[in-house]
Amino acid sequence: MTTPSRQTETRHHPLGKTCHHFIHHELTCDQYDELRARAGGCCELCGLPEQETGGRRLVVDHFQDGGLRFVRGMICDRCNSTMSCLDGTKPWGPKKIWETAARTYEARSWQQPTAEQRSRVEAIREERYAAVARLRGRHRAA
Repeated sequence: MTTPSRQTETRHHPLGKTCHHFIHHELTCDQYDELRARAGGCCELCGLPEQETGGRRLVVDHFQDGGLRFVRGMICDRCNSTMSCLDGTKPWGPKKIWETAARTYEARSWQQPTAEQRSRVEAIREERYAAVARLRGRHRAA
């Protein structure tokens, strides 16, 4: 069996170069195919068919911070923004109504984090939420 490398993971790139999913998400071409098959051509969060996403492909959704990284699934751009809110990298605003759906989707992640890793994710998010709240407070005071 060949060890996956930049030279072997080229099947999805139109020019035969190393695939984005391997470089950025450490997914082999076979794993990427499995992930796409699991999504069934639809966003795994909102259910929007890929052909209705305004010409964009579904994206590989992942969590990454503090040495912790896992792939959750395939989602549309709008839902990728929603997951950024869940992850605390941007404020919720009106997207907060999607929080329960986002957490349910994350619980079905393609790469399942351990209980300890899930606790770390929540701690990271709490730190991020607090930082966003501080920044929003500064903007209001200015």
